[in-house]
Order: sequence, then structure tokens, then C-alpha cells
Amino acid sequence: MKKLVLLLLLSIGIIGSSFSQMAIPGEAFAQNPARFNGRKVTVKNVQILKSSQHSHVGPVVGGISHAQVAPGPVNSPTAPNVTPCNPPRGFSKVDVFFRGAPEYKGCFFMFDTMKQELDRQMGLESAVDVQISFRGDSRTGYHVSFYRLGM
Repeated sequence: MKKLVLLLLLSIGIIGSSFSQMAIPGEAFAQNPARFNGRKVTVKNVQILKSSQHSHVGPVVGGISHAQVAPGPVNSPTAPNVTPCNPPRGFSKVDVFFRGAPEYKGCFFMFDTMKQELDRQMGLESAVDVQISFRGDSRTGYHVSFYRLGM
């Protein structure tokens, strides 16, 4: 009996982990990102856009950059845009374009070293097709933990 219960639990665990690793279309995520809060998600049908590393929003006065930010939506479950996107220390912002939902602008970030490697792999391309895995929250942003180019 113990072996049967162990086999059943192991089977449920394997099936559950295989479903959690399936890539969903980016537009399915963009329609309701709050549904995936706290879960590891893998999306396809997205592109990563190359961003300039030395861009700042406002003029530099006395060594301090003053950002000019327009008022944005309040961070609520219905607001799809995280304004402003402030990645944690040691992370870089990643511009992700959802082909099926071009109006969606989420806050995505990855480790600085991972971002530098991604930029190196992109070369001179301004955008590349990718499959990305991330975890996070629709209000604070998403930590990209894995990417696969050319998907």
C-alpha cells in the first residue's frame, strides 16, 4: 500500500511539473498577467528588443539625472503597465515585445551579467524571437530566469 501511494504521489508530481514547463502564447499571458502572479511562466511568440545601455530620460544637472515621467496608471490588477519599471540592484531592464498583444508593456528584468550575454548574442540585431521563463508579480515586475533565442 505504501508503494502504491508513493507511486501515485510521484506520478502526480511528474505530471504537474511537465505542465508547468509548457510554453504558453505571449498573448494569453498579456490578456491577464495577474492570473500568473507568483508562478513560473514560460511564454513564446515574444521578442526581446535591444535597448541602448546609455539612455536616460531627462537632462543631467550636476551629475544627477532628472527623469521626466508622465503620470501613468495606478498599479492595480486592471492596469497592464508597470510605471515606472525599476529593476532591483544588480538587474537590468529587458524590453519584451508581445507580438500577439503589442499594447502590453510589462516590467521585465534579468541579472546584469545575463543581460550582457544576451546583448552579445543579439549582435547587431535590434530584435530577436525568444522563448522566456520568468516569475514575478503584475504590480512589481517579472524576473526573467531563462531565455532561448530563435523560437
